[in-house]
Amino acid sequence: MGASHIQRAVNDSLMPSAINLARSSERYMFTYLKLQHILENNKQVDTVFLMCASTDLFENADDKYFNDNEMVSYFANFYPLFNMEQWIMYKTKFVTAFGLLFRSTYLKYLKGLDYKFFIDGFNPSFEVMNTDSVYYQPVKGLYGNKINYDYLRRIITLCNDNNINLFFIYCPVYKPELYYDQDYYYNAYKTNFGDVKLFDFSHFPIPEDGFVDAHHLNYKGAMIFTNELKRQFGL
Repeated sequence: MGASHIQRAVNDSLMPSAINLARSSERYMFTYLKLQHILENNKQVDTVFLMCASTDLFENADDKYFNDNEMVSYFANFYPLFNMEQWIMYKTKFVTAFGLLFRSTYLKYLKGLDYKFFIDGFNPSFEVMNTDSVYYQPVKGLYGNKINYDYLRRIITLCNDNNINLFFIYCPVYKPELYYDQDYYYNAYKTNFGDVKLFDFSHFPIPEDGFVDAHHLNYKGAMIFTNELKRQFGL
């Protein structure tokens, strides 16, 4: 589970005992709501591998909850799972949120909850990274990371309460030190979530033609990485 790093990196068609439930840009609140619903209906689940990358723990990880382009994909899909706590969280964006529910392209979501609305799964890219166009994007944003940290802790508790093994996965990234504050990431992990085992593949040797960009694997890279997961974990 997780966001685009997992969605692009794990080819679950090669894993008979696992399924990729990741979705691009997914923040931990939506992962938590999704996982709650899945566990209620799938008692056979015994292990969750959750993306935990720099983008999940960095200083402005909460921005994506409130950016309009992210809300189009997530608010309109996940609102059937909301309780009052989530509705209150969006009170400052109520006009935008209300509009999303009644856009003609999203009227179908009013018909009720359907897995296909919030589970995308493995989404391979066949493009190859152009290293000449790779660049650093500085962190910007108005929000901190309180929401994301809170829901990550709730995911941990949910797994513990259901006797599920939870492991964090940091997927391969092209020269992560050039794009992320790795010191901040490791300090945040150890300080706040060090009770969960982290499998750090950020420097796993993927050839340059295995990336679609500096942050995501393409189809070739996903094949290499998925086979490594199978080898290590027997999936």
